[in-house]
Amino acid sequence: MNHNYSFDAIVIGAGPAGSTAAYLLASRGFRVLILDKGTFPRKKLCGGLLTWKTVKFLESIFQTTIDFLKSKQIITGSSIKYRVISSTGTSFKSQLDYPFHFVQRTAYDSFWLKLACQAGAEFRPGEKVISLDYTDLRGKISTDKGSQFFGRFIFGADGAVSKVRGLLASKKFIHTERKSNLATALEVFVPNRQTPQLPDYPHIYFGHIPWGYAWCLPGKHFRVIGICGLNAKAGKLLRNGYDAFLDSICISREHIPAPASHALPYGNYLTTPGYGNVLLLGDACGLADPLLGEGIYYAHKSAQLAAEAVIQSYHEPPEALKGYARHLNRVIISELRYARIGRQIIFSLPGAWPYRILTSLLKIMPKKCEETIQGQRSFKWFRPVGTNPRLSEKK
Repeated sequence: MNHNYSFDAIVIGAGPAGSTAAYLLASRGFRVLILDKGTFPRKKLCGGLLTWKTVKFLESIFQTTIDFLKSKQIITGSSIKYRVISSTGTSFKSQLDYPFHFVQRTAYDSFWLKLACQAGAEFRPGEKVISLDYTDLRGKISTDKGSQFFGRFIFGADGAVSKVRGLLASKKFIHTERKSNLATALEVFVPNRQTPQLPDYPHIYFGHIPWGYAWCLPGKHFRVIGICGLNAKAGKLLRNGYDAFLDSICISREHIPAPASHALPYGNYLTTPGYGNVLLLGDACGLADPLLGEGIYYAHKSAQLAAEAVIQSYHEPPEALKGYARHLNRVIISELRYARIGRQIIFSLPGAWPYRILTSLLKIMPKKCEETIQGQRSFKWFRPVGTNPRLSEKK
């Protein structure tokens, strides 16, 4: 069966990046199609941690509140406490001025997708993209169901192993080494009743894997337990590190589900985020914190920057990519670049030194460290965001 459809914008991927872009464009009267190879609600591996900057973004763009998101069970928990633990058993515990909030991605992603559809976007689940043809004025998407869709703009928001990014790279439209600065995570959801010995606040662990870390994050019904490491440095050690990590927190692998693996951007961001009228967002563009792995905020924010660029340059498609790249590099990549430098310095040291350096910083300047993670300060020398004109758009 062959169907032809034409849209102002086609969004590939219905996660936070795709739904945010679709919502913003559809709200302005654009004809928008969202395609996703899966069906929703769908399971999604993710720690689901929201920082201050993420919450402020959601309040501003979607005109919502923390209380509303809690009432809808989108935010399922919050914590001002956290602990950082070394594989030797040494730990550092402290409190935040502003809490971390936690979501389950199944509900979280479905919520924003629903808002995008209410704004007027059309959603077609179960459509796997198999090819992308590009011209100056439109892109053609073909799916495994035999459908063809035409869009003046194409948004690639299809995750860390992005089909859209891969298709652009295969045609030499972008030059990217997909494995460079890519990490792999092993992650599992464990019912709270099976881990009563673990506290109900975030724990981050160092020393079980080089060039990476492990975590145990709370949830309403499940704890999210996982480990990740940079493929180039720790890929072959990941499974052994995962087993050692579970042993350290006294969890038997016989009584929990087998972990699932997934790719994580860990510094493989693109400074030229697409080609022509094809724009890459979120994980597809490699936009995640290269130090601690935060990705939800960067998914939402990149979608906003891309949508605004398209709105401003709809009649000049090449200018939309230029505008998006300019704002992306100023607002997001300038931050990720400094976070990646910090990671290179910290994780290049042997043994327990990454833990020692991080906890020393948390002890010496706890306020600045928290505000940097939350987004109130820049990774560039801990500068307050409000006084840095290059980051003023983050507010």
